[in-house]
Amino acid sequence: MTRADELIRDAVEMLAARGFIPTVSNGGKHIKVCWFDHGRRYTLLISRSPSDHRARLQSRTVLRRLLRNNGAA
Repeated sequence: MTRADELIRDAVEMLAARGFIPTVSNGGKHIKVCWFDHGRRYTLLISRSPSDHRARLQSRTVLRRLLRNNGAA
């Protein structure tokens, strides 16, 4: 399992736990995790090859911030 796979799994699990149905799409150098909330589309971009050892923490922080700012967390 690559780092990108771990980041995708974490994001999908976190969204599913909050009742969202995320979609994962591959395109270019980034993987997109998308979900809808109250008719608005949100997208989390994940690098295919995250080289930074903090990538997992940063990805989770961004996702939590998106959810919190929308009132879901």
